[in-house]
Amino acid sequence: MRIVNVKAIVAAVIFSGLFLFPRISSADSSTRIHAFTDRHQSVSFNDLTFSSGYVWGELKGDEDLEIIPFSVRVGLDINDFAGIHGDSSLQLGIEPFVNTIIAPDRGIEAGINIGLRYMTPMADGVSIFGEISSGPAYFGIDTVEQGDAGFNFLSQFGAGLQVELSRNMAFNTAYRFRHLSNAGFTQPNDGINTNAIIAGLSFSY
Repeated sequence: MRIVNVKAIVAAVIFSGLFLFPRISSADSSTRIHAFTDRHQSVSFNDLTFSSGYVWGELKGDEDLEIIPFSVRVGLDINDFAGIHGDSSLQLGIEPFVNTIIAPDRGIEAGINIGLRYMTPMADGVSIFGEISSGPAYFGIDTVEQGDAGFNFLSQFGAGLQVELSRNMAFNTAYRFRHLSNAGFTQPNDGINTNAIIAGLSFSY
């Protein structure tokens, strides 16, 4: 039994992206936006985040899977588009990644995730957030679960903390649960579940 319905997540995220991108392209770019406080457009560029961390899990045969992630996330503020008002915010994230697999074999995991992040303030300059995303990914090692290295989908959800360091910079850290599978396009497709701790810096423009 699959823990995560990958097809449903992928379809929902892709639909959201296709629905939102026309609004993004037509947004007025003449107003200067402060990523962490100001919201003047229906959809606007919010921040750019560079992240890394550690991913771990267990494969069949009691083999440990270990990955060092690296991603660049583009955040788009969609509060006005979604009809959200007040201090909380909803963000559309586009996150390409190139991760290094270090165990049980050396390889690369690379792709792009698209998803949503909902953030709410807890104290002055400190916010918590929940997020969900999915997208295509290349998984670069052979496994019992997924067979030969190749095309898959990576879906993930989690929660984290953001701390503002200055007007235009913030520190982020989060836990993510990750599920890798090919959505049943080929066999085998047992899926690989992993945990991730990530941290990074966000810059507003």
